Amino acid sequence: MAEFDPILAKLPEEARGTFGRLLDKAVREPAQLREQLPHYLEVIERASERDGPPAEIGRKIAADCEALLDAWPQLDARGQRLARAAVEYFLLCRDGDDDLATPDGLDDDDRVVAAVRTHLGV
Repeated sequence: MAEFDPILAKLPEEARGTFGRLLDKAVREPAQLREQLPHYLEVIERASERDGPPAEIGRKIAADCEALLDAWPQLDARGQRLARAAVEYFLLCRDGDDDLATPDGLDDDDRVVAAVRTHLGV
């Protein structure tokens, strides 16, 4: 990480390293991120049938990601970096932990996306 961002202290400890790297390096545009959300939701829904996380949690996080992407035009450059990193974090299967392996696999994703939404007031 180029420098410590204060939002990292608000994230689950297991998410900080990955989120910090995404904050520095993520480059996908909002349209590309938005396009990936329904595909990842399909993966989560299949995993929920095999003792993975509940699909409704995945849908809630995806809706939160949509809200971040909807707010994109009103965000400054730092806000856009934070929003991008949060959505990218959700779209990673293995981030702070394995999203699909256990019923609580999306807990860190939910906390990351919620923290960024709260921080940005979205």
